[in-house]
Amino acid sequence: VGIEPIAAYKIVGEEIFLTKYGWQDLLVKMTPLMFTGLAVALAAQMRLWNIGAEGQFHMGTFAMTWVALHYDGQLPDGMLIVIMFIMAMIGGGLWGSIPGCLKARFGVNEIITSLLLNYVAAAWIDHLLFGAWRDPGSNNFPITKEFSEAAQLPAFGNTSIHAGLILAVIFVVIVAWILWKTQLGFKIRLTGDNPDAARYAGVNIRTLTILVFAASGAIAGLAGFSEVAGIHYRLQQNISIGYGYTGIIVAWLARNHPLGIVLSAFFMSIVFVSAEVLQIEYGLPISMVYLYQGIILFTVLGSDIFTEYRLRFTRFLL
Repeated sequence: VGIEPIAAYKIVGEEIFLTKYGWQDLLVKMTPLMFTGLAVALAAQMRLWNIGAEGQFHMGTFAMTWVALHYDGQLPDGMLIVIMFIMAMIGGGLWGSIPGCLKARFGVNEIITSLLLNYVAAAWIDHLLFGAWRDPGSNNFPITKEFSEAAQLPAFGNTSIHAGLILAVIFVVIVAWILWKTQLGFKIRLTGDNPDAARYAGVNIRTLTILVFAASGAIAGLAGFSEVAGIHYRLQQNISIGYGYTGIIVAWLARNHPLGIVLSAFFMSIVFVSAEVLQIEYGLPISMVYLYQGIILFTVLGSDIFTEYRLRFTRFLL
């Protein structure tokens, strides 16, 4: 594109790691990526492919925004944000349970159903933002009215970093504990490794499929909660910049291990912020981030041959 790579890397590094805004933006974008990456990784532990984190993100924002718009000022201090948190999990969880139910009951491919539901969720949000939920004072912009302080996540000092980051880390630890320290987690991993053995051991795979998909969707819904209640303080169009889809890459980079999600989400947030810096400094389109993500994804997928298979070189005698 006609840009000196070393100079570009230098500017990107300085803007991200040597400025207060850079670190803030990095951690802010890392928060929803941890949630969506964890959602995808949890399902993948059972060999279920949740491609619908983007839609579950949106349905989480829908459920929590409904609470904020209808009960703001009617609940005691501290209770509103808690109910919004719970409703975001319920909204994402119910949306995630749809492909889970179809998979468990009819054997429908979860990749197709979870992917298609993303567009349904996005269309539903647009319907509300261009209709009943649009703020009359927004000059026809598709946004809701701004939430009160009671419906906002607390921030750290005078920064944009909010409590959602702490919540994301807590959920990473909880999911890791469940997967490796509980009977439920053992069943999930056993079913993923050997469904026949799990069935022989008495695991109800149908019920577990629905449960895991619902839990995965609930976690993705929290990504929407953190973005709305922690950053924008209102629901608006295109509130997700592809966090749900990028969560797939985050999970793959972490090899679907919950604790690895923290590092991979941090790395992918660098990609997001780097694209913003390059757009400001060099006028490159922000869509360049998708090119970087694609390169990373194909690199990870291509490297699977070295982790899943062992190459053997034999000497042929003529």
